[in-house]
Amino acid sequence: MSFRSLGLKEPILRGVLAAGYETPTDIQAHAIPKILAGLELIGLGQTGSGKTAAFGLPMLDRLCGGEPGLRGLIVVPTRELCVQVAENLRVYASQAGLHVCTAFGGVDMSIQESAFKRGCDVVVACPGRLIDHLERRNLSLEKVQMVVLDEADRMLDMGFMPQIRRIFVRLPQERQNLLFSATMPKEVEGLVQDFLPNAERVQIGTRSQSAKTITHRFAAVAAVDKQDALERLLQREPGRVLIFVNKKIGCEKLGNSLKRAGFPADAIHGDKGAEARHSCLQAFSRGKVRILVATDVAARGIDVDDIELVVNYDFPLGLEDYVHRSGRTGRAGRTGRALSFVAPMERRLYEVVAAHLQGREVPDAPKGPGRGYGMPKRREGGSREGRSSDGPKRGPGGGGGRGRGRSTASASN
Repeated sequence: MSFRSLGLKEPILRGVLAAGYETPTDIQAHAIPKILAGLELIGLGQTGSGKTAAFGLPMLDRLCGGEPGLRGLIVVPTRELCVQVAENLRVYASQAGLHVCTAFGGVDMSIQESAFKRGCDVVVACPGRLIDHLERRNLSLEKVQMVVLDEADRMLDMGFMPQIRRIFVRLPQERQNLLFSATMPKEVEGLVQDFLPNAERVQIGTRSQSAKTITHRFAAVAAVDKQDALERLLQREPGRVLIFVNKKIGCEKLGNSLKRAGFPADAIHGDKGAEARHSCLQAFSRGKVRILVATDVAARGIDVDDIELVVNYDFPLGLEDYVHRSGRTGRAGRTGRALSFVAPMERRLYEVVAAHLQGREVPDAPKGPGRGYGMPKRREGGSREGRSSDGPKRGPGGGGGRGRGRSTASASN
């Protein structure tokens, strides 16, 4: 199957070529013809399955050649995802004369207002900043023909339901509604009943299922030993690695510790400013930073296809979070690996995930500290093999000393 066979217009096909796409993914092949036919749609697919093009290409196709003005709206949960989606759409629209604008917090509203005034066919927006612009009458939704709720599951996790309702009451009654999500928890089902009760569904894989291209491994590690286990692992990993923690303070601590240890690492979380987060993502996507420590919310904007390994330094707090995290590797048909440290207090969370994976991928049961990861053994007096008790160890590749004692980062961070 080709993109041409899906019925896309010639200018959009040239945009697809500019994006480097050759054949549609499963969700694109199923969703695009239905959206072009004017149907309302719920699209479910794992992270990395190609959902942005699945709704972006038919939206641009339907707007191509029409009267200028804001006719397409895409609502996303985070500023990083907002930037990523808009960048993709600008490539798709590059041969169609359509203009894509963004609306997200952390930057001067006047900059975005000026972009709207220059002309805008599609707005990609975070809920809060979009409402700010609407209340200041910087833009109007009265001509919007298509609306997409992207990453709907995370949108509800972040408490955006009241803002979504405020946005929808400002939209024309005659419009095409689309909802895309990696998972379908009961909260999203409720949203569907409210706004898309008659929508068709396109589902690639089963709900709450990670991609089959991902290998899952688990290791029991005491909380105080996690950083040593991680550093030993990273010394053997030449590729791009994404590390997840549960809290912002733990994210920053771990990122700084890895940098002091000589690793090409950085951290991204909600307490960093918009510019700092954008720079961090750019450095990671371009390979200037090979190792990125992230919280769940900050990672929603990471759109990098060649992440080789995802590490759950802190075990995710729910199955949906595990699916989202592991879905950052094994994207676009590539193989990937997900590795999770399991502290004693996290054992019950591990059992939920392991039960979900049984029958498709059989995870390694974590039977002992650092199983398979070269965990340092305890010496008498509490010092560890592989680290001198009277001086810092040199970083990988002959880098400088760590200049720190034992890290206090733990699963509770």
